[in-house]
Amino acid sequence: MMMRIEMLARLAAGLLGAALLAGCDTVQTQRIEPRSAPEAFSTYAWGRSGLATVPEASAQLVELDETLRASVSALMSARGYQLIEDPTRADMVMDYQVAVIEEQFAGDPTDSSWDAQFDSNAPSGVVELPARTGAPRFTLTLGLGRPGGMALWGGNATKLMTRPEDANERRRIIDTAVRELLESLPARVQ
Repeated sequence: MMMRIEMLARLAAGLLGAALLAGCDTVQTQRIEPRSAPEAFSTYAWGRSGLATVPEASAQLVELDETLRASVSALMSARGYQLIEDPTRADMVMDYQVAVIEEQFAGDPTDSSWDAQFDSNAPSGVVELPARTGAPRFTLTLGLGRPGGMALWGGNATKLMTRPEDANERRRIIDTAVRELLESLPARVQ
C-alpha cells in the first residue's frame, strides 16, 4: 500500500501543475474510481504514525496532519467504520500524504522580455503577476485499501490557500478535500 500511495503522490505532483494553471478557487480533486463491487469492511487503521511523533516535522505539518486525521476519523465514524490501532488486524489501511507547497515567483533579470509576457503594456521593470501568485497551495493524497493492496478509495486534492494564517480556512479545506476524495466510500453495512 505504501508504494501505491507514493505513486498517487507522483500523480498529485503532475496534477498540481495542471491545477496551478487552472487558478480556480475550488478544491481540485481526482478520485480513485473502484473497478469492482464495493469491499465489505468494518475496521480501518492508519498506515503510518502521525507526524507529532516525528521530531523533525514542522509545527505547520504536524497541525495539518492532526487536522487531516481528525477529519478522516470523523467521516469514517459517521459512515460506521471503526478505527483500530493495529494495521495488520484492520480490514483496510488509510495512507496519506499532506503538504503545503509555498508558491514562488521569479523573474529573469537577464531577459527583459520575460517580464513582458504577463502584460505587454507594463512599464519596463514592472511585472503584473497573475492573480494570487505567491499564495501557498495545500495538496493531499489519500488512499484507503486492503493491507498490501491497491487503494480502492481516495485520490488527490489541491487547493490554493488564500488565507494560510487562518486555522478555520485550513480546517475547511481539509474537510472539503477529505469529503470529496471519499465521496464514493459506502456507509458500513451492518
